[in-house]
Amino acid sequence: MVAPRDLFIWSVILIALPLTASAERIHEPLRVENLSPLTQLIGLPAQRSADIKTGLSISWHSDIATHFVARESENERVFFDGETQKHSLDLRWGLAPNWELSAQLPFIQHGGGFLDSYVNGWHDFFGMSDGGRSQFPEDRIRYQFNGIAGQSLLEKSASGLGDVTLELARISERQRTLQTAYAFGYKAPSGSSADWTGSGASDFYGLARFSGAHLGNLRLYWHGQLGVIRVGDSDLLSAQQENWVYFAGLSAEWLLSDQWAVIVQVDSHSAPMNSELGSLGKTAGLLSLGVRRQVTQHWAVDISFAEDIIVETGPDIIFKAAIHYRP
Repeated sequence: MVAPRDLFIWSVILIALPLTASAERIHEPLRVENLSPLTQLIGLPAQRSADIKTGLSISWHSDIATHFVARESENERVFFDGETQKHSLDLRWGLAPNWELSAQLPFIQHGGGFLDSYVNGWHDFFGMSDGGRSQFPEDRIRYQFNGIAGQSLLEKSASGLGDVTLELARISERQRTLQTAYAFGYKAPSGSSADWTGSGASDFYGLARFSGAHLGNLRLYWHGQLGVIRVGDSDLLSAQQENWVYFAGLSAEWLLSDQWAVIVQVDSHSAPMNSELGSLGKTAGLLSLGVRRQVTQHWAVDISFAEDIIVETGPDIIFKAAIHYRP
């Protein structure tokens, strides 16, 4: 398994390399997933381009998310303190010009991590509220939800294969200014619910994706998606889980040059649980910002981060790196 810091180092090296060939660029939104400890158990699909390339496309994603939430009501209590790392291999097979089969193979690690001191220093430097994070020991893990029907708890480091996702997509419109695709996906219960690397249940989703380019001189590309997921019954999510979760996203990619692009993105989904606590019971929102470097004709690399713009509905911050290959 590639260490997260090693992937970030390699991403920086690849970004610094000169472009070796000029060709069609890779246009993709950032792969942003809500890695909040309970929400990440749901198979919410990340944004991707609606376009389909014949042949095999490969992406490697590495995310590091740091969490701190401490909230309680008369009937519920949530306490998330720790770090989640998710490393994913994404495979996309263009079976025909209009059809694509894809798979996501994730590896998930929960632990105390190493980011607490940096996050606390960031809050201190800017005089920002840390929500009580600095009052607790650094680099410890405890994920706990006390609900109406029982308790879900993880208080030791754990890692393993996550829930594998399979998807079938069909593009219905392909023009330079607009591509439209529809997809159906299945998340298998291949992870461990005991280690919080899987929900212990199957999920099914359907969605529509849109991609396009600006008609004028502005070198702007955009992507979006709308969908719904049927969440399987999970002991970790408890009897308070929502059976249907809706999601949406919008991404804008601005080309600074033939080699460089800046990406701004918003991702949102409805509440994963019927809870009095806002971190689990209200609509989630993540704002992401990243840069992409087209390294060669077929390869590109991203470095980005995501913040919870609807506070506590996602991790405090997610640091992200990705490497893409397109045929």
